[in-house]
Amino acid sequence: QLYWNHSMPYAAHSTDIITNAEDMLLKQNSQGQAKFITEIYKLQNAGVKSYNAFKNYQQYNQVISSLRRTFIDGPLWRLQLLSGKEECFLYPHTLLGKGREPKRIVLNAGIAQCFRRFYDLVVHLSVTEWIEKVQTIKANQTLLGSQSQLQEFLFGSNRAALKVVTPLLIDIQNGLCFYCQKPMNLKNEKETKKTPEIDHFIPFKRYPNDLAHNFVAAHADCNNNKRDHLAAVAHRDRWLEQNLDIHKAEITNKLQPYFYCDADKSLAVSNWAYQVAESSSAKLWLGKNSFEEAKPKAEVFKFSKVVNKSEQTNLAAEPKANFKTIINALKLRYFPNIKIACGHFKTGDSSDVEYLDAPLGAGKLDPNVHFLARASGNSMNGGKHPILDGDLLLLELITSDKAGSLRGQIVAIERDDIGGEGQYLLRKVNKLPNGQYELIAQNPDYEVMIADESMRTFARFKQVVAG
Repeated sequence: QLYWNHSMPYAAHSTDIITNAEDMLLKQNSQGQAKFITEIYKLQNAGVKSYNAFKNYQQYNQVISSLRRTFIDGPLWRLQLLSGKEECFLYPHTLLGKGREPKRIVLNAGIAQCFRRFYDLVVHLSVTEWIEKVQTIKANQTLLGSQSQLQEFLFGSNRAALKVVTPLLIDIQNGLCFYCQKPMNLKNEKETKKTPEIDHFIPFKRYPNDLAHNFVAAHADCNNNKRDHLAAVAHRDRWLEQNLDIHKAEITNKLQPYFYCDADKSLAVSNWAYQVAESSSAKLWLGKNSFEEAKPKAEVFKFSKVVNKSEQTNLAAEPKANFKTIINALKLRYFPNIKIACGHFKTGDSSDVEYLDAPLGAGKLDPNVHFLARASGNSMNGGKHPILDGDLLLLELITSDKAGSLRGQIVAIERDDIGGEGQYLLRKVNKLPNGQYELIAQNPDYEVMIADESMRTFARFKQVVAG
């Protein structure tokens, strides 16, 4: 996806007459053109005009397969070559996956957390070095000229395609600015502060990809004042409702020919961006020159009684003194009698507790909040990241002071059976336009459940733990 725009002819600034369009492709290899650029250019000439169209292309798998080896031998392995010597500080130079399984690398412990925490810095360094590399290739000098707009060409948003977004969002928003909720100037007059502009809700600088569900229409004045800031929580709630609930399907249907459409990915990017903001108490843009501090916010579910600190179950009531005997490595509580059902509610209790080593690479863990339990059943064994029967799960207690948004996340849900014993279920949570919440299984053989008042959000699923 990143290479797609790179494979288009560059608008030359030189006065040289270039008759061959292929000669207007920027070189990304000092020894000749990069194979990625050559192959994508062929696709574009064959009528495949966007990356989204390429994903539906008849020969998609064949093209990806031919480029995979190039990617492995090129950037994937060469990234960690320093003075000709392998320095595998990010990941081992080993591909995992047997037979026809997708080949993959595994990041070293702690690297994923560092990438999340220092995303802005990593992207800035990568973009800067990439641009410098392209500029220093002698074959590109004629195309670049003296006033190069290389960064906008390589890593900027597709402004031409954004024109198709404007009428759709104006209609969805009833002609109102997404942020201030006041009318936009929709007449064909000269541009004013009230003229509609398309904004990346999660700023393009933070996530430099055009996701269809990430667009909103706003006054030029509001858009320019917000700039690269994350919007306040009230704006985020409105964006979730507008783009990911009510108009999700409409946005996908209208913009799929032009942009990558994946509402779940847009939600995941949003969750990540706001979690990073919360961890650093960043300022969120509320309105013109007005900001609020990012802090964890509990989303109130109609079916959920969020656990107060004083009302937490035995999971949080363990005396801290128990942890003084734990030395060498951080230990987390493991509850063998709690079975988080991947199917239907199953009874369990927290009367029995053991201690296991905290998983590596899971980020900062708090033994008073994080714990381990087993999955039971098959309702979550589908999708890109299946949760299998018997998997060991890392979970995080949901408390009133640190709940965050649970929309689109996988959550452990608790309810009491007739005898008063706790029952636990693992499902993905989604809010419906009518205000109800549906609990979704990743295995399509299991029906969607509608949450009721007997259910309580209990813990947030973090990851499957190996072993």
